[in-house]
Formats: sequence, C-alpha cells, structure tokens
Amino acid sequence: MNIAVLLKFRGLWLSCISLLLGACAAQIVPGASTESDVLASFGKPVDARQIEGGKRELDYPRGPRGRETWRVTLSAEGSVVSVAQLLEEANFARLKPGMSKDEVDHEMGRHFFVADFPGNREEVWSWRYAEFGNRTMYFNTHFDSGSGRLKFTSRSPDPTENTSWGGRR
Repeated sequence: MNIAVLLKFRGLWLSCISLLLGACAAQIVPGASTESDVLASFGKPVDARQIEGGKRELDYPRGPRGRETWRVTLSAEGSVVSVAQLLEEANFARLKPGMSKDEVDHEMGRHFFVADFPGNREEVWSWRYAEFGNRTMYFNTHFDSGSGRLKFTSRSPDPTENTSWGGRR
C-alpha cells in the first residue's frame, strides 16, 4: 500500500482508537450508574477526593500514553452525578495566573510530567492531550518556584509525534 494513503488515514485511525478507548466512559450514565459500575468499568481511581455536600470525585487518566483524564463525580449516596473529560480546551481556559498548585491539580487531574527550570524560577507541569482529536500535544502550566502560584500556561507539540513542527519519524 502506498505510504501517502496510510498517512492520509492516520487521523481517521487515531480518532477510531480514541473512540474505542472512550467507550468505557459511555457505559457510565449519570443518574443511572453507581460507584460499583464505575469501579467495574474503570477499576481503582488514580486520585479520589471528597468535595462539598459529601460528593466524591474519582480521576482516571486514560488513553494512549495518557491523552485523556476522565473525572467521575459521585453523589453522597454513591450514584454517578457526572462524567467529564478534563483535558479539553474548556478546562484549560479555567486556569488563571495566581492559582495554586492544588487549584490547578483539582481542575486538571494528575499531571503527566514535571520539569524544573531553576534559571527561570519555574516548575512546569505537563499533560498530554489530543488536539483536534488526533494531534498529540502537551498542555503546560508554569508555576513560580518561590510562591508556587501559576504564572502562565503554554502548549507544545509532542516531539515523538510525526508532525510538521519537526517531530521524529
């Protein structure tokens, strides 16, 4: 088969894989599913936290090399209130300069990678995500090393992906 044809359909294949991996979340129905349904579908959460009103949040990083993070919110009685994908533009937009690391962690779920830049007095947390459904990118949060407060956010391409931005083949 011609390599150009394979590359042309690369995005389609990646989208299909993402859809299949997201099927687990489709089995969880807010208002109908319970905590035991969530645990049967997703297993033990990577992070769990108590929030207001006795509710709990369970975080599940998923996808090829961590491109998705699902958050399941449970009522005090253990029924599913909501299921949300955290690594999306709407969540990225909620992050504002001055936020604490705990606030960012709560909005985004567990980060994929941490890098320290002493010369810039920065600690950078990164999450891998799928931009436009198929291009793997990093969403980065830059914290001031002294205060631990968010300075700004940035995006960068995954250097292991074959992209027009200079990724390896």
